[in-house]
Amino acid sequence: MSNIDIKTLLRQAELARKRMLRPRFLDIGLTVGQGQPRILQNLLEYGPQTQKELADHCFLDVTTMSRTLDRMEAAGLLEREDHPGSRRSYLICLTDLGREKAGQVMEIFQQANQIMLAGIPDEEAEQFCITLEKILKNIQKETDGEAL
Repeated sequence: MSNIDIKTLLRQAELARKRMLRPRFLDIGLTVGQGQPRILQNLLEYGPQTQKELADHCFLDVTTMSRTLDRMEAAGLLEREDHPGSRRSYLICLTDLGREKAGQVMEIFQQANQIMLAGIPDEEAEQFCITLEKILKNIQKETDGEAL
């Protein structure tokens, strides 16, 4: 493979992954493209967070995050609570419905991983992840550690 085009392969894999996930998320009532599944997953895994923390963890800009959180709050998936350490910020928290949807998101992500890794021996999958982590570190080093 002397003419490896990693950019094209990564882009094709990401587009295919999105095509696979999109109908599954739509089936459970989530809007894709705005980070709703990532937001739910992150809140389920790490608990209540400020909007800024959540935006950083989900790799979304704060403006996009604000609009998405408004929609998710209106849909009953999350709520904003007063931040005990700051009078000027809120903590974003899952509602019961949000926890239920977050559980469904986690199942969808697990199914996607199984589909993507089907027929790939564990050793190969592990080596692939190690290589991707090295690629990410190379990119971060080149961009002085800026969040991607």
